[in-house]
Amino acid sequence: MSFASDISAVTKTTSDDAISGRTRVQGVYYTCSNTASSFSLKNGSTSGGTALITINTPAAAGAVDLIFPDDGILFSSGVFIDLADAEVKSVTLLFVGGAAV
Repeated sequence: MSFASDISAVTKTTSDDAISGRTRVQGVYYTCSNTASSFSLKNGSTSGGTALITINTPAAAGAVDLIFPDDGILFSSGVFIDLADAEVKSVTLLFVGGAAV
């Protein structure tokens, strides 16, 4: 059996460089507290990168998973996860290409 690509995963609990190199994020799984918050996925390896998507979390404790259609979101220079605050407990990225940091 042949697959088009291998999916990798990386989890972060603080704002941090998550993936190095060109990559496509296929999905996100995050956990949050009962206070609304947000986080951004930025192109590059620092918080100064351009946010390609910002996700607002609900004001309810729990976990949410998002799958991006087609080929996902292309990050040409890696991915930096920028958490707004400690209300976002963890973010897991499912990706193709690049390397987890």
